[in-house]
Amino acid sequence: MQGAAFARAPVGAPGGGGCRMLNLEELQGLKHRVEGFEEPVLSAYLNTNPADPENRNKAYVLRLKDALKELGVPRALAEAALRHVEGLQRPGRTLVLFASQDGKIETLLLQTEMPEEILWGEPHLAPLQLAIDEYQPTGIVLVDAKRFRFFVTSLGQIEEELGAANVFDTAGWREVTISPSSANPQGGMAQDLFERRVEAQTRRFYKELAEEIRRLVSRFGVKRLILAGPEERTAAFAEALPQDTARLVGGRAHLPTGASEAEVLRRVSEMEERLEREEERRLLDEARERGVYGRRRTLEALSEGRVYALIVPWPFSGEVAWCDGCSLAVPREESDGRCPYCGGSTRSRRAADALLDLAASRNARLEFARGENAERLRSELGGLAGLTRF
Repeated sequence: MQGAAFARAPVGAPGGGGCRMLNLEELQGLKHRVEGFEEPVLSAYLNTNPADPENRNKAYVLRLKDALKELGVPRALAEAALRHVEGLQRPGRTLVLFASQDGKIETLLLQTEMPEEILWGEPHLAPLQLAIDEYQPTGIVLVDAKRFRFFVTSLGQIEEELGAANVFDTAGWREVTISPSSANPQGGMAQDLFERRVEAQTRRFYKELAEEIRRLVSRFGVKRLILAGPEERTAAFAEALPQDTARLVGGRAHLPTGASEAEVLRRVSEMEERLEREEERRLLDEARERGVYGRRRTLEALSEGRVYALIVPWPFSGEVAWCDGCSLAVPREESDGRCPYCGGSTRSRRAADALLDLAASRNARLEFARGENAERLRSELGGLAGLTRF
């Protein structure tokens, strides 16, 4: 086999949405830009899914209009936001919009479902962080003996990045399967030789492909790999992966190499959901055994820099008392209006957004727990938990 020629696969509309696939770097960039907006800021997470009966005749525009009036958003800003939403030609499932009175506006269309929220005041960035945490890029390698495809999924979208078929063939292998003294194929030994040669070529193909996948993992910031295809082929390909790439493999799926993007996305999304929930359960177990849990104890440990991973149930409601001087949060019910560290005055903040800032200032990553794991975190672990450095 000559070296395989890897080429980006021709694709149509990613995930059927007809738009370029959003990457997490863009999401992070938007979050950082909005952090610099002058307050008060309009933050809107609007359900714009055209398949939702509640959005018939663009009913989301009316919901936004009513919310802007109720919140007392200045007229000029409210009109600008409404014009933008009314002008949507191909809405995704969720429209994210931030706008300030000095004319700055940032928008984002997501192909993921998010609870509808429209707020006026401090930028509401916690749901964006949830999306970043929940929808890390996943790579899917769809492979059999002679064909492979590579996809990247992120934020509810999928795009095929690499594909090739018939990377080697057996034309010209006649001397292996035909007796030198006869035009008739030999049985037994000749067939075994043929099959061994096919397997040897397949192994070389997998080794070359594995190096290409390693480069793609780095290029797209892939955090997890799913291997798909016949079981014996995914197992053989896994053995060819470099160690640093092999550790990213989170699961395997049975899929035909000719599967459509929609089918790949559906199957992989189901697997990702299961893997995310399993990882959350593992983190909660670890926090219970060796970490810290409970709102007060977790916030104390986080403020002291002892937490490297903060586990938060979603949704996370309520408010905390916040000290701007110390970048410190304490449970509002335990606050007397003064910071316990510097003695300065505190102010009320939405707990979810305060935790974003607190975690960032203490170099701790944020992990969200959803569904049954969120309920367990609330009922068994006091609403917050953390993995500690010491």
